[in-house]
Amino acid sequence: MLARRNTTPSQSDSAQGTFPASRIDRGNRAALLVKVVVIDDAPPVVSDTPALVRLRSSPEIELELFDTLPSGTDEIVERIATAHTVLNVRASTRFDYEVLSRCGRLKHLALWGLNAGHVDLESAQRFGITVTNTPGIATASVAEHALALLLAIAHRVRQLDYRIHQGEWPRGMITQLHGKTLGILGAGRVGQQMAAIARGIGMNVIAWTLHPELYNRATTELEFVDLSTLLTKSDAISIHLRGSEETHHLIGSAELSQMKPSAFVINTSRGDMIDEQALEEALRDGALAGAGLDTFESEPLSADSRLRTLPNALLSPHTASTTDAALASSLKMVVDNVLSFLDGDVLNKVNFEPSPRQR
Repeated sequence: MLARRNTTPSQSDSAQGTFPASRIDRGNRAALLVKVVVIDDAPPVVSDTPALVRLRSSPEIELELFDTLPSGTDEIVERIATAHTVLNVRASTRFDYEVLSRCGRLKHLALWGLNAGHVDLESAQRFGITVTNTPGIATASVAEHALALLLAIAHRVRQLDYRIHQGEWPRGMITQLHGKTLGILGAGRVGQQMAAIARGIGMNVIAWTLHPELYNRATTELEFVDLSTLLTKSDAISIHLRGSEETHHLIGSAELSQMKPSAFVINTSRGDMIDEQALEEALRDGALAGAGLDTFESEPLSADSRLRTLPNALLSPHTASTTDAALASSLKMVVDNVLSFLDGDVLNKVNFEPSPRQR
């Protein structure tokens, strides 16, 4: 395990103290060393960036950075047991009841990214832990990547490029998307952006979401339908939902069987929303024309994953949001969240919202 730490030795004893509330009084900040842990910067996102320099240059912060992923619950707790603030990069690091209950000094969990599906928000609220995220930063880049995947598989870009590089001059049919129907799962910022750019190339758009009552149909310009209708009518679906228990394996064998054999599936959201085994079987058996995936049930994707062997599966390494512009903006925002919290200002708070079953 490799960890890099920035400390102020003369203040190291005060790092072991606990803080009675999330607010650090400005008059006392100079006398306190707040421990901030970057728990899982692997592959590296925060390392060697201006955002990390900002954290390290703060005289009030003892910074510890781990550039490996924790192996499980015990190692997560070991890394953050004495932390006041945790900066979380990867959704594979789960903050469930067991983890949060064992981290009595933790006051702030700063998520890099929008998704909070790997955090038990109810337990965080119970233990007085504020959770923040970085919303809206990668909206354009994720939607663009989803469209790029869709265009690439519809136009068979990878296969044709490969054959030309092999000296061939292949001919064959590609799929025109203009006039086709795109079904969007999720009506948030990315879903709405995807709808806008899909209309821009002449696609018809329909949508489904878990809670359509939360959206104004006039302002979103989305036609909401039930999930079964979306699956049967769409020539392609693109998933843009927040991760939750309700979305786990939302698209499985039963749902895939309702789709046209000529249809495409795009996922730039959370990998576990699709049953990968069911998807692999549909792609292999010709029950589905193709899939473009940026996220997977387990990441990194295992070397022996059967998805790697399929010519109609176009894969990217969870990189839809990592454009230069989006990365710089999101890292600035997550550090802003950390430093503002120390000043008693909570930015971009993620609130616990009970599911319908809990209400």
